[in-house]
Amino acid sequence: MSIKRQALVAASLLFCVMIMYAQRGLPSKQIGDTRYYYYEIKNKETLYGIAQQLGVSQDLIIAYNPWVTSGLEKKQLIFLPTTSSITTNDIGEISITQNSDPITHTIKQGETISSIAKHYNASVEGILKSNLGLRPEQYVAGEKIRILPGSAMPFVYEKTSIRFVRYVPVDGENYTSIARKFNIFIADLQASNPNTKKVKKGKMIVLPEKYTEKFTGDMRTINLADLESFYEPRLNDIYDKLVADKHNGELNIGLILPFQLHKSNPPKQAYLYTDFYKGFLIALDSLKTTSTRKINVKVYDTQHNLNVTDSLLRLPEMRYLSVIIAPSEPQQLARINNFGRENNIDVLNCFSTKNEDYQSNPNVYQVNIPTKNLTENFLKWFDEQFADCSVIYLDELGTDGMDIFSNIRNHIASNNMHASTISISGDLSFDRLSREMNPGTRYVFIPSSSSKDLLKKIIKPLKQAKEERFDCDMVLIGYPEYTLYLKDYQND
Repeated sequence: MSIKRQALVAASLLFCVMIMYAQRGLPSKQIGDTRYYYYEIKNKETLYGIAQQLGVSQDLIIAYNPWVTSGLEKKQLIFLPTTSSITTNDIGEISITQNSDPITHTIKQGETISSIAKHYNASVEGILKSNLGLRPEQYVAGEKIRILPGSAMPFVYEKTSIRFVRYVPVDGENYTSIARKFNIFIADLQASNPNTKKVKKGKMIVLPEKYTEKFTGDMRTINLADLESFYEPRLNDIYDKLVADKHNGELNIGLILPFQLHKSNPPKQAYLYTDFYKGFLIALDSLKTTSTRKINVKVYDTQHNLNVTDSLLRLPEMRYLSVIIAPSEPQQLARINNFGRENNIDVLNCFSTKNEDYQSNPNVYQVNIPTKNLTENFLKWFDEQFADCSVIYLDELGTDGMDIFSNIRNHIASNNMHASTISISGDLSFDRLSREMNPGTRYVFIPSSSSKDLLKKIIKPLKQAKEERFDCDMVLIGYPEYTLYLKDYQND
């Protein structure tokens, strides 16, 4: 007899049994997530007689009511499920042979990954693996997926059921204490013992006990409800493992930066990000001879727009990234840092020195020293080196000073060090600088910003003063950005 024929026969027999239960007027109760028929045992009845009367096997009764093997009790209930492992609506027209060619299937309304797998006799894992661009929640009506029909193999699955076990209460117990003791809902416990209004010492009751069994399943005959109850809660875990296996040995890096390519005349900041990208590619190229890992790079333009950033983070491919390099704009950076935490993706903050998410978010890596830490370290060093010096601030007019400059200035004022300021609008002259310098004094010059323009205005008179004012000692405090200007100012 064919498998399909056997399934139809089994379904018909079960259907007849269910109709027979209903015709005999067996009542039913909802216990947990399942509805059960129940039969009240009469005086002097035997297990064999009840099985004959209900038209089921004694093994089926024992499977759901193991307590009956210890003897039957008058007015106690026997529970039997209203459904079983095969139902008529699960038998489809499956004429798929092994090793069929891959096909494209358009998901219909109401279809699930499990129902599609069953229809094509394909494995759930196989469908997920063939469509790694789609997460399980994206299997919606109208989506096209690849399937290899007839590829399902026998598989082991688990099924959680309820059986009713014997329990004899001791003195002082009630439904509440028993439910708490066995971690059972009071409503389910009372529904399992409708003839026992109040628990009594020594009078048997039954407990609805959950238990898990392992079965060997066949996609062609397994009940769809059982298939879905096993796979649906596990789909994301299965998918994530398949993705991890695929990318084992690969590193996926996403650069999510505001290149602002949509503008005909991008701002200076955009060119800085482009320069970073060029340097990144050079660094990447240098790994060819030292790394055995495959490195994939995806580049995205946020357009310096928070809405664009949010749209990019909603792309399914973002969840496959191993590392994200994020922009400095505070709101965009905060969004990406949070996305990294939620999806366990490492985020490199290469640009912002003010963001402190690295202190609370284990997925955020702070590349540059934060302004606060840099300032604290610098001021400690400054006090050790220049406690006996006079300070001259070189303050460029019309520009906002850097935070670190403001912090340094406040610190020096609080220490009552001698300080003066030279305000700079155009180029600084040697004569003006020299007038501020007293013989025999050690000077520390501190520019108000790290800009190349300010450095250009002050470097020549400072160099001349170093050469001609031999009666003074001079030090210029530079910024990390000065390393970018070495090409033009290394000799100075």
